[in-house]
Amino acid sequence: MKESVEDYEMRLRQRVGEGEYERHREIVILLARNLALEDILWEEITTNIRDMGLRNELLKQRNQIVKDIHTEFRALKIEVPTLVEQKTEKFMDFLGGLDESSKERDKESKNSTDGA
Repeated sequence: MKESVEDYEMRLRQRVGEGEYERHREIVILLARNLALEDILWEEITTNIRDMGLRNELLKQRNQIVKDIHTEFRALKIEVPTLVEQKTEKFMDFLGGLDESSKERDKESKNSTDGA
């Protein structure tokens, strides 16, 4: 995680510029840490996708981190990258796909029992 935080910090430092980085160093470091933590939470969520209780707890933690990330980006007066939103959309599409697959299986099993 340390390498990830350092990578995010370096990228944020370039994005905000040296002057802003020096003025808001603590916020940049906190933001880098939260971005790395959000990555780890996504890995855990996708790994534990079938464990509903754990997944929900991880999603709650991730949502709080995302709120913090948005607050920190606003404090630095830089635009929030859409990566967070893209991950959320992909995840929701994935869950929607699971829901549709289960509906199709239910429909197929109903048809097979009706037709048999």
